[in-house]
Amino acid sequence: MNMKAAILYEINKPLVIDTVTVPEPDLGQVFVKVHASGICHTQLDNIGGNYGEDPYLPHLLGHEGAGIVEAIGPGVTHVTPGDHVILSWIKGQGFNAKPPKYYKDGQIINAGFVTTFNEYTLASENRVTKIRKDIPFDIASLIGCAVPTGVGAAINESKVEPGTSVAVFGVGGIGLNIIQGAALVNPLKIIAVDISDHKLDFARKFGATDVINAKNEDPVEKIKELTDGKGVEYAFESAGRKDTMEKSYQCLCNTGLVNLVGNPMNGQRISIDVLQTHYGKRIIGSHGGSSRPEIDFARYINLYMAGKLKLNELITHRFSFERINDAIKCLEKGESCRAIIEF
Repeated sequence: MNMKAAILYEINKPLVIDTVTVPEPDLGQVFVKVHASGICHTQLDNIGGNYGEDPYLPHLLGHEGAGIVEAIGPGVTHVTPGDHVILSWIKGQGFNAKPPKYYKDGQIINAGFVTTFNEYTLASENRVTKIRKDIPFDIASLIGCAVPTGVGAAINESKVEPGTSVAVFGVGGIGLNIIQGAALVNPLKIIAVDISDHKLDFARKFGATDVINAKNEDPVEKIKELTDGKGVEYAFESAGRKDTMEKSYQCLCNTGLVNLVGNPMNGQRISIDVLQTHYGKRIIGSHGGSSRPEIDFARYINLYMAGKLKLNELITHRFSFERINDAIKCLEKGESCRAIIEF
């Protein structure tokens, strides 16, 4: 069959919506009709070539979405046709199938284990997670990346404890989920740091107790002031920037933990006072919030349905599939918390 897909043919060029041919599901593959997709900063990095040379061009993009299973390939046991599912780059249960290849006029169009900037997708079974049918697809798509990465970073990886202090550098879609993930365990302070007053206003709605505009004041000094000179027990960096990574480390108390959640540029280096690690400071990197799709996705959905996770509020912009490049520009300009592509 044929479908429309947004294809990256060249680095630093707009995506091109073309019709491609879709093969039958192969071993361990799941054929899903995509209903909604989120856009993550990772796609901006892919388009901008920030990970270095891209040997897979032309290829499809997108790694958080939701839809309905239409067919399954041999060996698939965790989902069946008719199931509502989340599509995610985070590995879950099931077969780790080979990435599919689509075709455009005889040319191979590459794809990863899951892609969501397309009307249908052939995804590896372990990137497809069955969900309850009463959650809207737009909300479910957020649980493919933004929610498990942010909430999981706070709960699974850093294990924020009640009564502590938390700083979050960068309050886009991931940062807001770190904030509301941390808020679930009742820390004493959640300090949001950004250079956009608009985003800082959002941060308050998601649970931040204090906000700092880093354009107007030094965030490290202000965080020390807000914590009686001690510094925070937990810091999170979700912007993927050298300067904010270093500042998130500097604002820690003597035994604090910083979690680097944002995607850095290829080959990026940071400078820290290593001696402080001997006194108890710790630094880790996040990988999808260490979320387990088969367990945590249902948990995040239940928290949303119970009114304990703000996911409707995360969606600030909606675009039709035909306007996907407008959605990408919206994210590039920092205008959206999460933009949704609706099919």
